[in-house]
Amino acid sequence: MPVRSLAFLVAALAFTILPTRGQDKKAVPPPPLPPQFPTLTTPVGLGVTAGGKAELTLTGTNLADATEVRITADGVKATLVKDSAKADRIGVTVEAPKGTPVGLYQLRVVTKNGVTSFRPISVDELPEVEKKAGNNKKATPMPLAGPCVVTGNIAVESSDFYLVKAAAGQRLTFEAVARRIGSPLDPVIILHDAKSGREMPTLYADDTPGLQADARLTHTFPSAMDVIVEIRDTTYRGGGDYVYRLRIGDFPGGTTAFPLAVEKDKSAAINFTGPNLDGVKPVTVKGTGTVVLASPRREGGVGGWAVPVLVSPHPELTEQEPNNEAAKANKLPVPGGVSARFAAKGDLDYFAFPGKKGQKLELTARTYELNSPAEVLVRVVDAKGAELARSNPTQPVARAEFTPGADGEFYAVAEHLNYAYGPSEVYHLTIRPAVPSFEVALGADRVDVTGGGVAAIPVVGLTKLNGFNAAVELSVVSDSLVGTLTLPVGANPLPATPLTLTVSLKPGAKPGVIPFTVKATAKDVERTADIAEVVRTTLSGLPNVPPEMTTQLFAFAAEKPLFALAVAFEKPEVAKGGTLKGKVTAKRADGFADEIPLTAVNLPANVTAKVKPIAKGASEVEIEVTAAAAATGPATFSVRGTTKTGGRDYAFVSPPASMTVTEPKKK
Repeated sequence: MPVRSLAFLVAALAFTILPTRGQDKKAVPPPPLPPQFPTLTTPVGLGVTAGGKAELTLTGTNLADATEVRITADGVKATLVKDSAKADRIGVTVEAPKGTPVGLYQLRVVTKNGVTSFRPISVDELPEVEKKAGNNKKATPMPLAGPCVVTGNIAVESSDFYLVKAAAGQRLTFEAVARRIGSPLDPVIILHDAKSGREMPTLYADDTPGLQADARLTHTFPSAMDVIVEIRDTTYRGGGDYVYRLRIGDFPGGTTAFPLAVEKDKSAAINFTGPNLDGVKPVTVKGTGTVVLASPRREGGVGGWAVPVLVSPHPELTEQEPNNEAAKANKLPVPGGVSARFAAKGDLDYFAFPGKKGQKLELTARTYELNSPAEVLVRVVDAKGAELARSNPTQPVARAEFTPGADGEFYAVAEHLNYAYGPSEVYHLTIRPAVPSFEVALGADRVDVTGGGVAAIPVVGLTKLNGFNAAVELSVVSDSLVGTLTLPVGANPLPATPLTLTVSLKPGAKPGVIPFTVKATAKDVERTADIAEVVRTTLSGLPNVPPEMTTQLFAFAAEKPLFALAVAFEKPEVAKGGTLKGKVTAKRADGFADEIPLTAVNLPANVTAKVKPIAKGASEVEIEVTAAAAATGPATFSVRGTTKTGGRDYAFVSPPASMTVTEPKKK
């Protein structure tokens, strides 16, 4: 939780704490992927220059059958290097068109047997230089010629040093991009006078506000000099994964967009906050999707790291100063949003909004999710200045809830918890009806649906908001996949046994990689389930994961699976305490005759199964299911088969087998 002003914390305790989110998230391991699926272990420093190409080596497992490499940046092309594919590595040529926004994207490898989880890849406009060995001492810095982005990794208890020549009057920005691309490195930048070897006073950067622990500093050199740039981890950690991209040049240091949001399907001119922004012109973006990226740049210059712009479903305004008292309040519709900043010391921002008797309203100020360092207290007051509600400073999100006792005009008052001010102390405030709502989190980003098989995606989080208390329907959004799950009213907290969304391939759907999302609906509320925790794990625990990466999942269906399984019962009904017999059948690919060991999976509580391997050359085997003290009613389970051939492990999960458990017949 961010540090809050002690004075405000103490004051907040004198007020009734407003209702907050009912959160429930479980640390559920992702479902086991088939062993034939490929993986990537390449460090996160991958990159390509816009307008150029890069020859990359990707490392991992099961890569010998690679068929393509996918990158989420529009127009970026990845081509496999001929005859380079091996089980643990492949070569790929990446070409990025000129004008590709500077920033972070996702790279995945597709093989004949699966798709990898993503690895981060950066697009930059600066020429890329790779660190050379021997630069871990100040006496032997690696020389850098001209603006560039240098890539490297930090060893334990070590620093890397680079020599840069600065001309008289030259302005340079030094930016370490590490945490933002998923590196565990917490970077520090220190400038030294190459002639004396001494540190240059004040030219030090660590945990620059808005950069998620990354570092950036800008300096104009009054006279020509040689500068040694030191980069290291703040606590001297290091290793192969402690990767960085050190950007050096005269580029803008954008921290956030401003305004911070654009209305859906409309266009808006976006400016930026942060240092070194003189000469930067607004960028026009259109509200498509849930978030768009904008990169600050000067005409003819190099772009800065891209920042997010929210796409909003309601009208969006920009604060107009002065509005530091009720008489000068900006008018804000409900629902509506406004981008604002604490421009001066002690700045108070007033926004007038209409309230209807009995209609509960929610006021939310967002900062950290959008890279802003601001910490906001939101209050609601009436026309006489009497306080009616306020946000709770102990919570990570500034949220206030308010129900008018009568129709009228009310005021949202925003102030900085730590009294900070300046061009970068920005926030986005929304006011909307506090309707019952929810959020759903999933625990996997890729699944296997080969050969009619099914995949189970665990539901790891259900957050209820504003008194929500209804069943939630999950459904797969795809032309090629199908899958539904009902989260019952009592699914908060989630049960000890994880709820799973079963996904399968539609009949006639083409094999290959299938992107999809999961829609969650209840009554009049519709949400998209997120995989933020999965992305956060991939990015080494990054606090605020890129929002554009949190909803897309991938399924894979192999064109020619080694085998497929099915379970059938002649009469799928068993009395509690009884045993049900059936068969597991295997459809084998031509030429595959090996034994297939079987395991029953996703069994209901108090249900057990006995099943032997399908013998070499055979196509079926008997299965016995015992219903012990199982609950009566319909039940399902699957059978997982495994085998090893050609030195590689394979697995397949059958579609769910259905049965009904009944009460024993009375004698």
